[in-house]
Amino acid sequence: MDAPKPVAGSALLHPLVSLAVGVLLLNDHVFKACWPSWWTGKLSDVAGLAFFPLLLQASWEHAEAMARRSVRPSRGVLLACVLLTGVCFAATKLSPVAGNVWQWALGGLQWPLHALRAVTAGNMAPAVRPVAHTLDPTDLFTLPALLTALAVGWRRAGAG
Repeated sequence: MDAPKPVAGSALLHPLVSLAVGVLLLNDHVFKACWPSWWTGKLSDVAGLAFFPLLLQASWEHAEAMARRSVRPSRGVLLACVLLTGVCFAATKLSPVAGNVWQWALGGLQWPLHALRAVTAGNMAPAVRPVAHTLDPTDLFTLPALLTALAVGWRRAGAG
């Protein structure tokens, strides 16, 4: 029996991607608070690098599906997403300017949830605030986690 044809964003349903997202959420909201150390920071990096390129690819595929109504997983798009993720990740770990952009961008993305929580509690919506971020060149040792996204996406593109 043939495997089902991939649909836009279906790489995000792979068990390794689900595991990476689960680890990232647990680590950032439980482990870092209970056991703050160097390894919880590295664990977040590994988990994020394992799934983020596939999130970018899924976004691309959904945009294509809306425009053309037909999507076929592309290894070229996958490679571009992996490379973009790696370059941006490295920049945020090495460059104060890129790190600052990252702090404010992620703070902006998190703001709607903070505002909703405040407003539902009867308080004023807070201002957008940057997230905490540390420049750490040793985080570059986690870049091989990109191979997880590459493997999942490569196999999926071959099945399409």
